[in-house]
Amino acid sequence: MASSLVRFPDAVRVPGLWFRITSDVKDLNDIDRAIVGVLQVEGRSTFAQIAQHVGLSPAAVHERVKKLEARGVITGYRAVVDPEKVGAGVSAFILVTQIAGPRGSLEEAFEGMPWVEECHHIAGEESLMLKVRAESTRALEHLIWDIRALESVERTKTVVVLATEFEGRPVAPMATDVALDEAQSG
Repeated sequence: MASSLVRFPDAVRVPGLWFRITSDVKDLNDIDRAIVGVLQVEGRSTFAQIAQHVGLSPAAVHERVKKLEARGVITGYRAVVDPEKVGAGVSAFILVTQIAGPRGSLEEAFEGMPWVEECHHIAGEESLMLKVRAESTRALEHLIWDIRALESVERTKTVVVLATEFEGRPVAPMATDVALDEAQSG
């Protein structure tokens, strides 16, 4: 089946869906996406190693990486550790329902809790979803009680992770051109 590229100003149409393309995504070309892809898989790659992969000189790769960092596309580099080996082998997601009021202070409180790994605003009955790590189920219970004790928390719902198949996968930078099947786009 043949496919065609369909462009729309500031948006990409996939049958039944619209994606708004931010200026940052529009400014990423294939080489930028390849550089980001290499660094997500192996953040310790040298500019020379990346250059071999993308077909540029190490100096050109260095310049592009600096520009990607300056634009906020690349936000940092970190070591990936085994949670169990650092005393945080129990994972859970805690859904938090907030009492009506101004936002911000609760998120700041969660940011100050070392066992809270992620905090997301979500749609639905609950307002926030936390990804937490603890050394044991007993420690998780204490963390849940600490969260419930916060003034603006109405209630929580906890889902304990039994096993993790994968996490921390690289994010594939989206191209601004999306191939659509002609049969679907007509």
